[in-house]
Formats: sequence, structure tokens, C-alpha cells
Amino acid sequence: MASWTPLGSIVRYTRGKLALREDSWRLPDGTERVYPVLVVGVAVGVLPLVEPDRVLLVRQYRHLQRAAAWELPGGGALPGEDPVAAAQRELREEGGYRAERIEFLTRFYPSAAYVDETALCYVASGLTPDPLPSDDDEFFERAVFPLDEVVRMTLTGEITESFSKIAVLQYALAARR
Repeated sequence: MASWTPLGSIVRYTRGKLALREDSWRLPDGTERVYPVLVVGVAVGVLPLVEPDRVLLVRQYRHLQRAAAWELPGGGALPGEDPVAAAQRELREEGGYRAERIEFLTRFYPSAAYVDETALCYVASGLTPDPLPSDDDEFFERAVFPLDEVVRMTLTGEITESFSKIAVLQYALAARR
């Protein structure tokens, strides 16, 4: 079987941490194709266990959906930042807590066709209050929910953000094994 051959990449636009890139490829049939790619990088989501069966969620306004949404704390890793350090920073900025333990939960690609983003999810425990200032465009409501309620919110569509859905369901399913 013939393989895919990369021919080159060009960054067309950059704004903040994001970039729009075009990748050129030779396909297995010999044709050439240009693919648009939104470059995001590494991002983290943190499932913070305030107690073994109680989860901290943050609610913030999402302009694309034009609505506020309950989510796990999370966000983009800074260039060169260790993902565990990014998870701790995001937990402190968005959740207001520092974790004694942060354990890897899962990795996934939110949109493998057009978004260059690696999603890493963690479980945080041993939480103590230790907030950092949030980003200047972030405004949060915080609440603690029983894990069963968070799973219900995930399954019924009250939680819609992908990091949160995947981390919550992965954690809940792994706990039942």
C-alpha cells in the first residue's frame, strides 16, 4: 500500500496561542491535497475530587454556544510547560485549589481531522485552597457536586464540553471495574 507523504506546511494566521496552518500532502493515489489545520497544542482537563465522591465544577460563559456551561477546570499548556504543571496551574486559576496528587487519566484528540490539539485529562486529589488569578476574560461560578450527579449531567447533556465529558465518563467507568 502506498503511503501518505508530507510535502510542506505554511502558517497562514496566528492569534495568541492559536494558529491556522495549511499542510500539503501527496496521497496514496499520487494526488496532492492541502489540509487546513487549527493549531492548538497541548491542553489539559482536571477532574478535581474535593472528596472521594465529590467533584468541583466551574461554570463559565462560552461565546460560541452563547450560554454558560458547567465544566471541569482546564485549558492550554504554555509552550514548553509540563502538562502536569499546566493541570495544577489551571486547577488553581479556575478551581481555586492546589492538588497534592495529580494522576494521569486519559489522552485523546478532540478533532483529529482539522485540529492539532492533544487533550490530556487528569484526576486531582488532596485539594487545599490556593487560588491563582484567572485569565482576564474568565469569570467563574464554582460548585461541588456528587460524582453520580456529575455523571448524570454528562449523560443528559447538561455538561457538553469534550474534556469534561470524556474525563468524567472515563473516571466513572474505571471506578466500576
